[in-house]
Amino acid sequence: MTISAVIFDMDGVLIDSEPLWQHAAIEYFNRLGLSVTAADMQQMTGVPADDVVRHLYRRYGAAPLSVEEATEQYHQAATALILQRQPLFPGVKPLLARLAQRNVKMAIASASPLYLLESITQKCGIRHYFSAIASATELHYNKPHPAVYLHAADLLGVEPHFAVGIEDSVTGMTAVKAASMCCIVLPSAAEEHDPRWALADYKCRSLEDIDEAFLDRLIQHR
Repeated sequence: MTISAVIFDMDGVLIDSEPLWQHAAIEYFNRLGLSVTAADMQQMTGVPADDVVRHLYRRYGAAPLSVEEATEQYHQAATALILQRQPLFPGVKPLLARLAQRNVKMAIASASPLYLLESITQKCGIRHYFSAIASATELHYNKPHPAVYLHAADLLGVEPHFAVGIEDSVTGMTAVKAASMCCIVLPSAAEEHDPRWALADYKCRSLEDIDEAFLDRLIQHR
């Protein structure tokens, strides 16, 4: 079976934004009077922002803002920090160039809002590689539901079983596999030995591991 598309998560895969999301959350929610810690945020890696707010409200008590209002303000705080830092991972541009040379279609499937995905890819100089950008915030379901990956595949005009999804969280991996796609995971060092990664087809340390030889095996022989 030939792979014809690669669909990337954004946060933790293309950009090293997880620490920035966590930093923004700690600062923002503490300003609201919620004593959110780094440990709280580490446990919610890959969790959609509105679910993060709901969890923190249950744990620390609700702030005088609706979940929707707090989520929007949290997004704005994190977006400003990410756009300032532009934390593109090493290996991103070479991998995207290699895939483009092989005529592999590319998309992003993320839990982040579309305006952030568009802004980051434009500012980091990689937007032109992606034929589609799918945001779960515009769909009925977020990860771990497969909707955003299925939507990305549909936008590319590719059947899901001809696509590869690349993720850094168990939540995202679950979404990829539920979409009937091949899955590459890039776990953090702290989570590298989590037994749940067994669900993935491949586990890599970084995008730099996806070299020409890896692509030969993946695209031609799956």
